[in-house]
Amino acid sequence: MQSIRRCVAAGHQNPNLWIGIRSLSTSNASSLLKTVGALLDSLALKPGGTLVQNCGDSEIGRIVIQLAKERKFQTISIIDNEPGYPAKIEELKALGGDIVVPENYTKTWYMKRLVSELSPTAGLNFSDGYQATAVCKALVDGGTFLTYGKKLPKNVVYDGAVRKPVEWSAFVKEKKLKVLNL
Repeated sequence: MQSIRRCVAAGHQNPNLWIGIRSLSTSNASSLLKTVGALLDSLALKPGGTLVQNCGDSEIGRIVIQLAKERKFQTISIIDNEPGYPAKIEELKALGGDIVVPENYTKTWYMKRLVSELSPTAGLNFSDGYQATAVCKALVDGGTFLTYGKKLPKNVVYDGAVRKPVEWSAFVKEKKLKVLNL
């Protein structure tokens, strides 16, 4: 059972908005729906706005896709490069996912072009490692990055580029990201 026991200040536009997250668990679907719905509401996205998430094929990722569709948000969901990922992509699109890409796609210029066209202002991180970096790289400057207590990388690495790795905190500061750790 995956559980998070904290109270989170989740309304960066409204500091008086507090969401009590007592248990984010896979055993209580209605509670999970309410919790994820409250988190999406706290991001202050308007209909037509874009959010990017990793672990789109997890239970929480699927709920994010469904609730985002209800709220008329566009979604970019990143999934692992596991065998059978094309079937997962089709499954998530059938749930309402707008754009579903494997992790290796996030390292291409196609991803850069995609995010420049859609300008995601909110990012949800449900994973450790590179996928957290992929979500942050996809966000526009000044966007909101929400992470569920996952260990964030020390450095942001630019594959195949001349640029050297950048320290995570410097990267976040450079992009002026609002980071919410749950």
